[in-house]
Amino acid sequence: MALPSSAASGLKIASMVKTRKRKRTSSATETIESSKEFNLKDLSKKQILKCISAIFHMTQEQLKETTNLLAEEAQPIFIQVTSVKVPQMPRRQMRILLPYSIVAPDDEVALFVCDLEKGRRKDYEPTVEHYRNLLNNHGCTRVNEIIPINRVKTEFDQFELKKKLLSSYDHFLVDGRIAGHMCHLLGKTFSKKRKLPTSVRMESKDLKHEIDYALRKTSMHLHSHGDTHLMQVGNTSMKKKRVLKNILATCEELSKNYPGGWVNIRALRLKGTTSLALPFYITLRSKNTVDSNTIVVQPKRPKAYHDVEGELSTFVKNTTVIVKPEGTVVLKKEQIKKKSSKKIARKEAEN
Repeated sequence: MALPSSAASGLKIASMVKTRKRKRTSSATETIESSKEFNLKDLSKKQILKCISAIFHMTQEQLKETTNLLAEEAQPIFIQVTSVKVPQMPRRQMRILLPYSIVAPDDEVALFVCDLEKGRRKDYEPTVEHYRNLLNNHGCTRVNEIIPINRVKTEFDQFELKKKLLSSYDHFLVDGRIAGHMCHLLGKTFSKKRKLPTSVRMESKDLKHEIDYALRKTSMHLHSHGDTHLMQVGNTSMKKKRVLKNILATCEELSKNYPGGWVNIRALRLKGTTSLALPFYITLRSKNTVDSNTIVVQPKRPKAYHDVEGELSTFVKNTTVIVKPEGTVVLKKEQIKKKSSKKIARKEAEN
């Protein structure tokens, strides 16, 4: 039995709508899968090299207009990371090891060291001589100034003096034994300018390799107050191919350690200190492709950050006290089941 022409056309339209819906759903799943399985080799090296050469040209032209003295100095090159979703995390420094050091030949490097004798009234000159001889014996010529922790406490104890110390040197290193204490002592002025000192193992047998290894690291100040983060990846005194390798290495580390991974990166741009940001990677993926659980980073806690439980014998009997890391105290009283009078009478009769 043949269907009328109107019914046949209606079936054709319905089948076309179904195929269209299937195609749309399949394309959506393909975009999600492609965003998750993105390969870093798909980045255009030619586009990155064009951005690098443009940054070189713009910085030179801008410095020529201002002063001739600054035109000879190396200017830093930054990579700007824009996220799809803003990470939910406390302030943290993300360090990345680069193939080539971003320290220019004219940069000043300072090293924070331990005191040989503790006490604010002690002279710190013997400490400086001791570590200077140690660096000379290992052939380390990259450190320009040695600053004991006693000098930091006495001469740089105010905010303005810390800003002066920050502007006096380009890079800072610190003995690994006092790294945590030194970061707390220097304060927010160093963390905001991305100049927190990099730790070095001063007791290492190959001290020169340790210092060169530390100077190859760069840092990014991660926060949850915006969708843009900044990191230095080179300077204008480096070769363009070396800057390119540093950029590819940072992209590889960002895909692993950035909150949310590569899926959470909206755009990557190159910029100088005063130049415009030139994009070399942009995606238009939706925010729904980013899992909200992956952008949440819990704060680091010490090993002793756990509940402490013990018996309380001075206040109430048969009670335990629980002290939480936040300082809250919880009392737990053990409930003792009272025996019924019938059971007590039976036991007395048996005895």
